[in-house]
Amino acid sequence: MKIIVPLRPQSVQELTTLLEQITTQVDIVEIWLDGLVQELVMNPSRVAPLQQKLQTVKNTHQVEFLAVCKTPAEKGTFSGTPAQRIQVLQKWLQMGGDYVDIDVSQNDPSLITQLPNDKLWLSFHDFTWANPEIIKLRHQAMQAFDPAIYKFAVTPETKTDLEAFVSFTKNFNKPAIFTTMGKLGAEGREQLKPYTWGAFYALSPAHATASGQPSLQDL
Repeated sequence: MKIIVPLRPQSVQELTTLLEQITTQVDIVEIWLDGLVQELVMNPSRVAPLQQKLQTVKNTHQVEFLAVCKTPAEKGTFSGTPAQRIQVLQKWLQMGGDYVDIDVSQNDPSLITQLPNDKLWLSFHDFTWANPEIIKLRHQAMQAFDPAIYKFAVTPETKTDLEAFVSFTKNFNKPAIFTTMGKLGAEGREQLKPYTWGAFYALSPAHATASGQPSLQDL
């Protein structure tokens, strides 16, 4: 199982500090770009040093880098247009980033197709509870893009909800990340370990990016 550490920096300096704490137990670092976009646009001279830092960490710890750029609806801060968000993610790949992650339910298909499928993690998030039929419909929509990795992050309200989601994951035949949030998040993540390609662990409890997210110290 791949260990994925999400970082949600509010400045390039903060990201640099957080990257210093990455260790070899980490396989993939997810960087939330929405807190960095304005700074990098206003100060383009900071792009090259950041790119060099990322390459150093990649070489030292043999990690890969994933980027997201989330809107307030996705618990992020990006306020640009949908097209501008795609441009941010494309720029990330041009900088040498390995992957980008985008939500299938939050983006027009014509924009999703502008991202290379071999670099694409296609996600579906629900922050309340999406019933099994909705999850299946989202999965069908995702298949059209043939992403490198599928990701489902759901919030089951009851044990029955959780059982239905775990059942869905057992029959999945593509690389996929399955995780749960909310009051049944920890129980769900434990049940999903045999079926998920990767799991998210915060750098520390203070750096969690989702409710109930475990941290590296829990490994």
